[in-house]
Amino acid sequence: MPLFGNTFSPKKTPPRKSASLSSLHTLDRSTREIELGLEYGPPVMNIGGQSWKFEDGQWITETTVEYHLMEKEVEDIKTQHRRKK
Repeated sequence: MPLFGNTFSPKKTPPRKSASLSSLHTLDRSTREIELGLEYGPPVMNIGGQSWKFEDGQWITETTVEYHLMEKEVEDIKTQHRRKK
């Protein structure tokens, strides 16, 4: 029999809240952009002063990324110009 009684009696932890059952992962990209207002593209990162972009399952280095970005900008300008006509 302990001298001062049993002073250690941990409290029961409350039950955990259930995990989110979000269905956003089942939506396609265009629907997610409309629903959430997100415009995201392929991942881009800078390492040692070089830009890398993940595209078609491969990391593409600096000059190629810049070329692709300029090419996309030109295409966007062309489509905007066609819409105005």
